[in-house]
Amino acid sequence: MTVRGEVVLDVDGLSVGYVRRDGSINTVVDSVSFQLERGTILGLAGESGCGKSTTALAAISYRAPGSRILSGRSQLQGVDLLGLSTQRLRRIWGSKVAYVAQSAALALNPALTVGRQLSQPLAVHLGLHGSASRARQVELLESMGLPDPARALRRYPFQFSGGQQQRVALALALSCKPDVLILDEPTTGLDVTTQARITKLLRGLVTDFGLGCLYVSHDLALLATLADRLAVMYAGEIVEAGAAGAVVSKQRHPYTQALLAAVPSVRRPREVVGIPGRPPTSVVLDACAYAPRCRYVLPACRTGRVAMRDPGDGHAARCIRLEEIEKLPALGSELAAARPGRDVLLEVDGIVCAYTGAEGPAVNGVGFVVHGAERVGIVGESGSGKSTLLRAIAGLHRPQAGSIRLGGIELAPTAVKRPRSVRREIQLVFQNPDSSLNPRHTILDIVARPIRLFRDDVPRARERETVQELLDAVKLPSGLLYRYPAELSGGQRQRVALARAFSAKPSLLLCDEVTSALDVSVQATILELIAELSEQTQTAVVWVSHDLAVVRTIANRALVMRDGEVCEEGETDELFAAARHPYTRELLAAIPELLPA
Repeated sequence: MTVRGEVVLDVDGLSVGYVRRDGSINTVVDSVSFQLERGTILGLAGESGCGKSTTALAAISYRAPGSRILSGRSQLQGVDLLGLSTQRLRRIWGSKVAYVAQSAALALNPALTVGRQLSQPLAVHLGLHGSASRARQVELLESMGLPDPARALRRYPFQFSGGQQQRVALALALSCKPDVLILDEPTTGLDVTTQARITKLLRGLVTDFGLGCLYVSHDLALLATLADRLAVMYAGEIVEAGAAGAVVSKQRHPYTQALLAAVPSVRRPREVVGIPGRPPTSVVLDACAYAPRCRYVLPACRTGRVAMRDPGDGHAARCIRLEEIEKLPALGSELAAARPGRDVLLEVDGIVCAYTGAEGPAVNGVGFVVHGAERVGIVGESGSGKSTLLRAIAGLHRPQAGSIRLGGIELAPTAVKRPRSVRREIQLVFQNPDSSLNPRHTILDIVARPIRLFRDDVPRARERETVQELLDAVKLPSGLLYRYPAELSGGQRQRVALARAFSAKPSLLLCDEVTSALDVSVQATILELIAELSEQTQTAVVWVSHDLAVVRTIANRALVMRDGEVCEEGETDELFAAARHPYTRELLAAIPELLPA
């Protein structure tokens, strides 16, 4: 019998470091403590690089290459995992402790059927084989809400959608009825309705199975609606912790307040603000680690380490101004509103796009217009056709029917047949800069390439100066000119992609999910940047995203796509305030919202 509230994992004073080339230790997690209780979810929030995933893995005694657990203990029902041999840990991992990674597509073996993958832990940990194993496999997939479980067992991971793959990964994690479940960004990259289904499923599983769950995410809106308790990490330390509702509604640390200000909302149009600077790459021992980025910093914040303080209500924070912070006004700023011109820039009329072997068209008769300097958002679930439509506009997917006009002139269906002037006018920014930036080229070469191809007004002697001006515009330091993409953070790489796009002086910028993989603070700065640059240069933007809150923040008009067709269109504020189509209302209802203060 499981008892809700029973502590199943007790982490105390956990410190983790990585070995540098010279043999010294770079401490990245310091003295972290928390408890996981049965039937409850602890959310662990913070920007990328703050130590969330390192903490989650170290808590189950998993050591990443080059890492060392420096101190602390992590007791699973009285047994300290940190002192166990690898052999004993392997018996615990998968049976008592389960871990679900961000990308189910990478976590699942593409060469094995789902049934084969589920059979392995059942055989190793529970000794189940044959019909008993198969019955358990079917039971697991049924509990995950997968249709036709018996057939699903015979399929391979690539034959499932992203949301279905995540359900399979959850089935695999829960196959041996563990006590502890670690979730590392399991819904990042999924569309809002799929995310809502997965999180609803997770909430039920945690309650029904009596799991102690640690949910790692940069999405504070999601954690506010899903988690029972919330801990916020910065620079390897927990800086605020308490009941999720209390942390979100009455922030006691400036960092938590800044993170919440960066979260876009469907109810608060265009109110986002990024956090200047970046988190330190190691633990700060002699001052408040957040002081260099804090708007409330005092001299005392820089002269000594700050301890966690709890006024007595279970809501603690690592701030000397703890009592003041929750009374200070929340951060927030409006993005520059787009001021569309009267002239139509882009006309899309009756576009039809299909893929070989698909049952129906990916885009079916879509038409819309974009005015000069206008920002238009296109939203919908995965598979709705929005990215295919964007690729057709860019000339990367040949439509089967329909026409595309730019400035009243009909465009050739493929980019290779379009004149140089048109290729300059339309620039596309992809979702993943890791694959769109050449890893063998320096940042200078990457940003300069469109200048060499399209800008006769920039002589070769002024090329470096022009690139530097573009890097300044996207708020990147000059020291990055001769760096390579691998040496930059994800947010910096996306800024380079934007600088490259704007270097051609386009009239139309196409953005395909450009912030979906970024944490909320970096996302906010990118949104601010695009709004600012599009306003300064009078560049129109077509923004494709599954995140309706982001679209409301960046766009002044929106289209909602479903099954390859536009089901609703209108001014963003009006559409989000009074959606008419049931599908739009369904999308809006699926979005996690921060609790009101």
